Amino acid sequence: MKQNFPEDMNEPRTTVAVRGKALMDVSITSDKKNLSGLIDFAKDLKTQILGVEGISEVSIYGDSDMYYNIQIDEKKIESFGLSKTSVFNALSGLSYIYPIGKIEGGSKHYYLSTFNGKKTSEAMEDTIIRVDGKQIYLKDIATVQKRYEDASTLSSINAKASLTLAISQQDTGNALIAKNNISALVDTVSKQHPEINFLIHNDNSQRIKDRLNVVVSNILFGLILVSLLLVLLINTRMAFIVAVGIPTSFIMAAIYFYLLGYTINMISLVGVLVALGIVVDDAIVVAENIQQKLEAGLSPKDAAIEGTKEMVKPVTMASLTTLFTFIPLLMLSGTLGEFIKLIPIAVSALIVASLIESFIFLPIHAVHTLNNNSKVLSWERANRIYSWVIHKHIHYRKTFLFTFLILTPLLIFLMTKESKFQMFPRFDATTVNISIKADLNTPIEEINKIVNEISQDFVKVKDKFSIETVSSVAGYRRNSGSNSESYPYVGYITLELYKLEPQNVYDKFITPYLSFYYDDTGMIRKERSQVISKKLRNFIEKQNYKQKYNLDEIFVLERRAGPVKSDIQVGVIVDSDAKIFSAMSKIEKALNSF
Repeated sequence: MKQNFPEDMNEPRTTVAVRGKALMDVSITSDKKNLSGLIDFAKDLKTQILGVEGISEVSIYGDSDMYYNIQIDEKKIESFGLSKTSVFNALSGLSYIYPIGKIEGGSKHYYLSTFNGKKTSEAMEDTIIRVDGKQIYLKDIATVQKRYEDASTLSSINAKASLTLAISQQDTGNALIAKNNISALVDTVSKQHPEINFLIHNDNSQRIKDRLNVVVSNILFGLILVSLLLVLLINTRMAFIVAVGIPTSFIMAAIYFYLLGYTINMISLVGVLVALGIVVDDAIVVAENIQQKLEAGLSPKDAAIEGTKEMVKPVTMASLTTLFTFIPLLMLSGTLGEFIKLIPIAVSALIVASLIESFIFLPIHAVHTLNNNSKVLSWERANRIYSWVIHKHIHYRKTFLFTFLILTPLLIFLMTKESKFQMFPRFDATTVNISIKADLNTPIEEINKIVNEISQDFVKVKDKFSIETVSSVAGYRRNSGSNSESYPYVGYITLELYKLEPQNVYDKFITPYLSFYYDDTGMIRKERSQVISKKLRNFIEKQNYKQKYNLDEIFVLERRAGPVKSDIQVGVIVDSDAKIFSAMSKIEKALNSF
């Protein structure tokens, strides 16, 4: 195709876009360094962070360049009898840099230059320019403003101007290791530069730890409960060989994940939690049958062989039917399919691993553990009760069948009608975001002022809403669909909340002792993020920010679970922009009325 392109075009290049996940933010402030020095430092720190394994991208918010915006009055040019071309040529020479040398340092080069122009808008307006043989002041034909670039961003932390480094990790990176390495790097750099203040916030690795704690503690607690029930309901020896088989199955499944390139994450761990009961069932059925053979008088070796052989077919068939019920989940396409496919993969891997463990490793353990003298709990009383119940149902089978056929469809209908469908449940979040959009003609300086004033209000009520830090960016936001927007008239405020205090007995007394990463620092928030978000909406409405600052949009944006960005999306297709805006306005008013 290259030969079909114009000859004077640049060489075409193909690059691979590397997707990254937000990991954490590092904000820096200083009372001693000026903005220029702080920007240079932030760029050096960015280079060091990019050298950390697993980091894909670092974006700096607040490193905005300033420039002079000269607005020429054409009528005044005509009144002076000047040509536009001559005026433009004269203006282009106002701020040339004339290099006269450079100093080369160990890490930087410093260029020496002559004085290259005025430093304030007023001084620039007082500049005398020569146009078409006439000398005039610049302010006679133009107005000068010193402002930030429209494509730039301005950042603040707790309503104080700052530079923020937004760090993203690679899809295959380890968030916990990357966070520890970056924290160590920041500690080292902060000791070398005591004049600069560092703040790590919006730390997604902490959220990962909290979720891992929940899943891992549930898995371990399930293992403990299963083992205790086996001890109470069967016997200690059988409980031991079944309990040993559970981690064996997990190890085989982990090897399977590693060989096929899958990662152990929240979704795959949920699959492990789902399959935990299935893994135990296979082992219990085989072990209990071996125990029956022992009680019948066979030796441990013969009992293990015969008991296992009898259970191969029924246990395998039962496991395969369970396996097939999860296969349709692998056929889901799109983002949702990618999101949940690890659940059936994890369940399938554990079911296969459970079969291998039950038919190979468990009999070996049984030969050395079970014996003829092992006593099991008597189930005679339970069998008598069950026999009485089943005989009653058979005796009154017509009444039972009639009741069953009437009540079952009726209950299914009522439950389906009253149930509320939700793709993904709302989880408690540690951040709540405020998305702001002003008029299209609003400059970034104005939106930065608005964002800072609103941030100051939130700083004043930090304790009321359990807010730990308030960070903001002017020139960037996420809209209601969680899509990024970079315009000079938008802003984004992130309210990082304290961690939620334990909500129940399990969180308070079990999770701390069965978790690998438990940390109760900052665990003082009493209300869930959904409740705080509702209160924040009322607070924003009460403060009347939309009318006060003439904003087009200001709303609370909560973190959502899963790949779904919005519950409902409405598209409008018409033949003119005017009709689109009119239709969107009517739809918005109608939706707000609900």
